[in-house]
Amino acid sequence: MKRSLMLVLVPVLAAGCQESMRDWERQPMPTRDRQCVFRAATQVLEKHFTIADSSIVRGTIETEPQVFDRRREGTLADVRGAGGQWRRTVFFETRQTGLDVVARVSVRLQREATDAAMAQADQHRTAPETEYPTARESDRDPMSRAKEGVWMETGHDPALARELLGAIHDRVELLEADVTVPVGQSPREAADEVRRIGSEQGF
Repeated sequence: MKRSLMLVLVPVLAAGCQESMRDWERQPMPTRDRQCVFRAATQVLEKHFTIADSSIVRGTIETEPQVFDRRREGTLADVRGAGGQWRRTVFFETRQTGLDVVARVSVRLQREATDAAMAQADQHRTAPETEYPTARESDRDPMSRAKEGVWMETGHDPALARELLGAIHDRVELLEADVTVPVGQSPREAADEVRRIGSEQGF
């Protein structure tokens, strides 16, 4: 195979592997306006995360990794020296399927680990390397590692993904109804407020 063709195929194959690794949760949206869904997703995610990359043309959003604490579970991962901190990264995408607009969310989980834990995990890998992202080169640098830590892939959080989709769905309904949402108010709170006002006025 010619080198020029290889240079084209490698990024495409890498993107395909990364796409297949994502565990997506999907939900149809109550609108046919794809940009409305993207705007609603941006508002929901900005409330809880920091946006790292977004493209209204592609209809995609990626957040910066958010570090959070999670209790130790008494597993072998704890014995091997895995840290107590976790981090999650949210991926959002909206697609037009015929006249329907579908949103999907994936929440990737990573766990802080020591170098020893990473080395032991490497020894037990039997699947192709592309299925198990390892630490970045910067993580292997002592100074960078001390600052950022070393993170191991641990799966996904489908419950959080579904919760975010529900919030996006509610926000879309409000945007479609042209309802002004007070700053700091969640989509569900705003929807309850709209229903309350409607019942008081006999709607």
